[in-house]
This record gives sequence, C-alpha cells and structure tokens, in this order.
Amino acid sequence: MYEIKSHITETAEFEKIRRVDGFRNITAEFPAYLTDESKFSCQPFDFLFFPKSEAELSAVMSEMARRGVKVTIAGARTGLVGGCVPNQGALVSLENLDRVLALYYDGPSAEWRLKAQCAVSLRAIAAQLGAKSIPDIERCADGLTLLEMDRFRQDPDSYFYPPDPTEMSASLGGTVATNASGARTFRYGPTRDWVRAIRVMLANGEYLDLPRGKYFASPSGEFTVTDSTGRDYKVKIPAYRSPRTKNTAGFFAAPHMDLVDLFIGSEGAFGVITEITVGLLKRTPKISVVQFLASDDQAIALVQALRSDPRIRLDFLEMYSGTAIDLLRERQRRDAKSVGTPTIPEAARSALFFELDFDPAFKVVAMEALDAAVCSGGASLTDSWAAYENRELDRLKNFRHILPETINAIIAERKKRHPGLHKLGTDLAVPDERLADMWAVYRDALAGAGLEWAAFGHIGNNHVHINILPRDMAYQMFAEKAVAFGGSVSAEHGVGKLKAKFLKTMFSPVEIEEMRAVKKALDPQWLLNPGNIFE
Repeated sequence: MYEIKSHITETAEFEKIRRVDGFRNITAEFPAYLTDESKFSCQPFDFLFFPKSEAELSAVMSEMARRGVKVTIAGARTGLVGGCVPNQGALVSLENLDRVLALYYDGPSAEWRLKAQCAVSLRAIAAQLGAKSIPDIERCADGLTLLEMDRFRQDPDSYFYPPDPTEMSASLGGTVATNASGARTFRYGPTRDWVRAIRVMLANGEYLDLPRGKYFASPSGEFTVTDSTGRDYKVKIPAYRSPRTKNTAGFFAAPHMDLVDLFIGSEGAFGVITEITVGLLKRTPKISVVQFLASDDQAIALVQALRSDPRIRLDFLEMYSGTAIDLLRERQRRDAKSVGTPTIPEAARSALFFELDFDPAFKVVAMEALDAAVCSGGASLTDSWAAYENRELDRLKNFRHILPETINAIIAERKKRHPGLHKLGTDLAVPDERLADMWAVYRDALAGAGLEWAAFGHIGNNHVHINILPRDMAYQMFAEKAVAFGGSVSAEHGVGKLKAKFLKTMFSPVEIEEMRAVKKALDPQWLLNPGNIFE
C-alpha cells in the first residue's frame, strides 16, 4: 500500500466568510447560482458561500462537516449535467480562487508548466499565454519567478494548453473534475493527459498535494491516505477497466494507477480540486478546412479515410450532419453577419471540419496527402473552405461554435409556447471500428421516429452529439447500443445528476457498488456533491 499525508493550512474564522443564508434570500439575490447550462432545477438549500482563499474554503468545509451539512461545489457553472446544481445543504462557489500561481520550465520533462487556482478560466489562460503576460504572477513575484517569466517571454516559440473543451469560459478546476475534452482531444487527448499535479481538499477541510508520478496503487489495487489526525482512508479501486473510447462515466480505474487519476474526472465525489498544474505545448502554424459533402454517409466514409492515412495528423475532426447544415444555412439567410463565412453551398448535404499543421515550405506534400484522402472518399477539395491566417481561422472556429448556439436559440423560442420543452443532446462514444454501426443506429432510429434533429461534434473520436427533442426511451436505446459496441454513456460532459440513471446501463450492480465504496472511503459522511453520479 502507498501512504500520503494531508495537512490543514492556516485556519480562517468561519463567521467572517461571506455567505448568504436562507433559500429565499439566495433566490432573490443570486438566482444565477440555482442552475447551470443544463437548466436543471435546484431543490431548496440553506447556505451560499463565497470563500476568498483556501483557508476560508477549509473553514467552510470543516464547519459543514461538523454540522453534517451536505455541500455542492460550483465553479463557472458551464456544465451540462446539473453537477453544480444543489439539492440540499450548502452551495460553495469557488469563483474567487481565480489566480494563476506560477509559470515555470520543468527541465526533466523539457516542458513549460502553468500552476493555477481552480477558478481560472480557459479563456484567461489562453489569453495570458498568447500575450506572454501573467498579471497575477507579475504583481507578487520574487526574483526567481521573475527570471522564469523573463525566460518565457524570451522564448521565440509561443505555447498553449492543448485540451480544447468547447466552452472557453469553463474553469480549469471544473474541466479537471470532469476530465473534459473537446475538438482537439482527437490529437492531444483529454484533460487527464495534461495534468501534472493537483491539490485536493477533502470533505473535512484537509488537503492532499498530489504530484503525478509519485503515488500509485498497490498490486492489490489499494491506496492508503492518512490525514493529519492519523486517520487512515483505505481506498480499493474498482476492478472494472475503462472503455477504449472517450469516457467520463464512472471513476477511472486501471492497474497500478496514479492517485492523481482517481480525482480527475471524479466530478468532485471525493474532494474539491483547488489547484492544478498543467503542461503546455509549443504552438505551430495550422490550416483549417471545412469540407462540404453530398451526404452524411459520405462524411462517415471520409472520416475513415482521413484517420487511416499516417501522413495526415489532424488536430481535430468534427462533423455537421445535413440537418445541421440546413440550420446554419437558414441562419445565414436571416443574419449572414452572425455566421461570418462565405455562403454555404446549396449542394452541401453534410460537412467535415478539420485542422492540421501547415508549413508553407512543405504545403505541396501535405496537400497531396489530404487531396488523396478526400478523393478516396468520393469528394473534392474544390468543395471546401480553407484558412490559415489567424483572422480566417477565427472565422471558421466561430462557424464550429455557432451551431449549438443556434439550436439553443430555437429551443428557447419554442419554450415560450411550450414551457416543458427541452432538447436532448447525446454524449455517447464508441470504438473506431463501430462508428459506422453507431451512425446507422442514429440514422435509422431518428428517421423512424420522425423527430427534428441535428448532429455535430467530435466525429474523429466517434463522439458525435445528436441534438433531438427529448424522449428518454430513445436516449436509453442509443445508450444501450453504444455500450454494446464497447463505448461510453458519457464521453465528455460527465454524469452529474441528469445522467445518473444511465450509469447502470454501462456498469453492473457490483461495479457500481465498487464505485460507491471508493466514495465512502474518502467521504465517509457522503457530504460532497449529493445526487451526482449516484441516484
């Protein structure tokens, strides 16, 4: 077994921490904290806290534990599964823990790394790295830190944080808690692959500092965590193994696993992630392409062709179904400026959107490989848009993000007439060899049901979002098929409260009990994030 020590930092005075008492006052003064982007409805709760430091957060957690009050944690509230929506007890907003703490070069890994508090947004990280200016560090830097910052500025290369969750206003801590992924997961992997260290607060207000590569499960699959009072938390990791796809359903489990990975993607079930250290990657010139196609089936065939050519290294590979193209075409007719691209061709009945490295000195070789792959799928690069200058890259990125915005606007307008109406977006993924099979399931079921729908998203990872008017039965059938194909019921958004009922589609009762045992070991009173993952 492996043992690590936790510790308590300087204690803050609980009564001086900013809070709002009573559900009526919270509802009147802070209505935005009652839900997240899922629009899942909260249940009455008693306290809303705004800690300004880890010491204050520790004081809140230890006092709530003493009282036996359940605590829901909220970050940027950009989640889509109701994870930060409270159903009792207290809601703790981490929004004030929003500083970038360090930027340094790690010699052994030859990698620039950034350390930040949990509430720093992905947008802020991208902007500060792009400008090579980190105001939080520069305001309170010592001599060594200033030397590191000077070294970073003088580096001729620019750097970025590779995970690309779609919502750039998401907090770094939230994306780690859900192991978020996005378009560039196709090349760079999910958030998990870029986390180098985390700091976690347990339900009793104590901390664990966990660098990657130090604490591993024993051969029998166990950890022992000892807190500062001498109490042992014995953790037995589940015996199941995660699927060969993008996956955020259930807790990560693997032989000899790193303890860091138990907390990444756990949706706050075991502790509150307060600080994160991540790896950065050198930025290289890119070219983006929107390839228009004659049908959705042709798009599926072209995906296989693009993935099978080793000369083509795509950063991302996204799909727009014919129904999605129709929505964008209609929006362009109504408000061309909001779309910001050339006119969508009338013949387009589907499209793929992808990006790859682009060196003008070798563009002939790159374009020849790409042209051969596209032609093998029965398409032509003449039926595409391409961009490699920053302004044009941004225009195509907007084209990618405007579709979910368009769908949400349509649903919002219809809800005025039918308040109970809401959309259902699938979040399923399958292995590469089952992509065509899963697409056929979607296509045939949706055609037979006569529903309005649009498909878009991360087709490179066999993870396409089907947005339909909701019918739980249809989603259950899709989930069962995805699992039968070796996939996941939640590829990137987590389980939260909305998808807890689908966990048993993917895991057996024994496996779910193994998950519950891990939760009980690290949160014995079951105080953290009630209702998430487990119904």
